[in-house]
Amino acid sequence: MKAAISATVAATCSASAAAVVRAEFGAPAFLAKASNLFFGADSGSRGKTHYGDTECPCIGFDRLSGETVVVFADENATANASGSGNQVAYPADLGAHCEPWDLNRHPKCTGDSSSDPSWCSEPWCYVDPCRCKIDTIPLQSVYVPDARYRGAPIHYSYATCGATNVFADTIPKVGKSTCRCIGLDNVPGSVSIKLTTPGKNGGAVSYPGDLGSTCSAWDRETHPMCKSAEPPKWCFQRWCYVDPCDCDLDEIPKVTMYLPKASFQAKSLYYSYETCGSKDFFTKEHNAEACTNQKSKDSCLDLKLKSGSNKCAWTGKACFGWELIEHPLCQHMAKRFDKSAAAALRPIAMFGVLAASLLARFD
Repeated sequence: MKAAISATVAATCSASAAAVVRAEFGAPAFLAKASNLFFGADSGSRGKTHYGDTECPCIGFDRLSGETVVVFADENATANASGSGNQVAYPADLGAHCEPWDLNRHPKCTGDSSSDPSWCSEPWCYVDPCRCKIDTIPLQSVYVPDARYRGAPIHYSYATCGATNVFADTIPKVGKSTCRCIGLDNVPGSVSIKLTTPGKNGGAVSYPGDLGSTCSAWDRETHPMCKSAEPPKWCFQRWCYVDPCDCDLDEIPKVTMYLPKASFQAKSLYYSYETCGSKDFFTKEHNAEACTNQKSKDSCLDLKLKSGSNKCAWTGKACFGWELIEHPLCQHMAKRFDKSAAAALRPIAMFGVLAASLLARFD
C-alpha cells in the first residue's frame, strides 16, 4: 500500500488556516478562485503548473534537475524503462506540484491505459498535513519514508489535485476539515457499552476498541436494534467522536451517551453525524438526555455527569453541551450560538485557574 494514515496528523498539527504559498520563482500567475486551485506560471511543455487546492497547497522545490530514487517493497515488481528492479528513478522534484507522477515510472504503470491501474494517470503531490484544510485527509508517503518537512513525515494528497486516491487499499474518513474525528484508529480490543433505551435499561454490548475514531456506521453490526429484520435508518449512518471546541458545523455535536464517564482533554466526549456526511436520526429519539433535546432551563440544568457536574448549559434560548458554552477553549463556539451566552463566559486568561476544576468534572 502506498501509504498509511498518520495518527500524528491530528495530534501534532494545529487547526490554523492554510498558509499562503510563496513560490521561490515568483508569485503565481493567477488563482482560479472558482475551483480553489492554485496555479503557477507557464512552464513550457507542462503548461500552467497546478499546485493544489489553496487550502492544501503542494510543497517541495519545483523544477529541479536530477532524480529521486524510489524503492518499492514489492519484490515481484518488474523493471521498466524508468528503473531497474525495485528501484525506480523519479524526477528530482517529485511531488512538488500536481502531476500523474507514477505514469510510465511505477513498475505497474507501463503507459497502456487498457491494463494499467487507474491510479497511474491520477495527479497527486506532497502536502503539509498541518496546513491541509480539505475534507480528505492526506496520507503518509512511503515513497520517501525518511524524508521530513518541518520535522514531520512527508504526506501526499490526490484530493488537493482534484483527483481520487484509488491507490491506497482503504482511506479512513476522519470527518470534515472543520470538524475532524478524534481518537486512535485500528486500536485492538473492545469497549464495553451499557445501552439504554427511554424508560428501560439495557445490557452491556461490546464495541470495537477504536469506537468513534473514524467515520463509520459503528452501530450497524453491533447495536441490538440494528440486528433486527428491519433495522432503523440510524443504524446505517456514519458518525465519529469530535472535539466540541474544534468543530465548526451547522449542526452542533452532542455529548455521548455511550461513554458517559469518558473525556477528551478535560472535555466531555461528543459525537457528530454531520462531519461524516450523515444525517442524525438517532439523537432525538434514542438519546433522551441529550442536551439539545431539553426545551427548558430547568430540564437542561438538571442533567448531570456521573461526577455530579453539569452536563449541559443554558444559553437563555437553548440547551447545549456544557463545554460549548462554558469551556474557555470553546468561546468562539459560544459566540456562534448566542451572543448573550458569550458575554457571560469566563476570560480565557483564567484557564490556568480553571484547569483543576475542569479536570474535577470527571472525578
